[in-house]
Amino acid sequence: MRKIAIALMASAILGPACAATGSPLGPSTDNAAAETAGGSIISSSSAADLALCADETNRYRASVGLRPLVRAADLEEFAAHAATRDGVVHVAHAHFAETNGAGVSRAETEILWWRGFNVRSVIQRGLAQMWQVGPGGEHYDIMAGAFGEIGCGIAVNGSEVTVTQDFR
Repeated sequence: MRKIAIALMASAILGPACAATGSPLGPSTDNAAAETAGGSIISSSSAADLALCADETNRYRASVGLRPLVRAADLEEFAAHAATRDGVVHVAHAHFAETNGAGVSRAETEILWWRGFNVRSVIQRGLAQMWQVGPGGEHYDIMAGAFGEIGCGIAVNGSEVTVTQDFR
């Protein structure tokens, strides 16, 4: 019950914040094209990109004396579904909210719909933006939170990249 309450609180708090995290170029407004393109969403599960996502988060955590997070396959699977779903519907944390974290994730951050960058740049620049907000910022507080595991998911929809991180 406590996990569900935490997941719901994280979803309510993070939804608006993550939607504002969009690309410096701004999110695409072509929702109909994304939804009707059928197979245009490609969930990128490149081992190197997923490792970079976790490693960058751990690098930031280490900068303030926090222990590293361990990658978890079930969190990565959940995050991949979230990135794909949220990348199509253009709604921050839609998958997380619909599933209440599916009993897998306690908190989530997202880099939503960035255009004009490759996946690695989205990960590096997006996580840097989240971290730079500092203590009291929802994304920073999650990245620096008392979690032990992380899972990253990446979806590419045409020129848009969505990166999701799930924590427990």
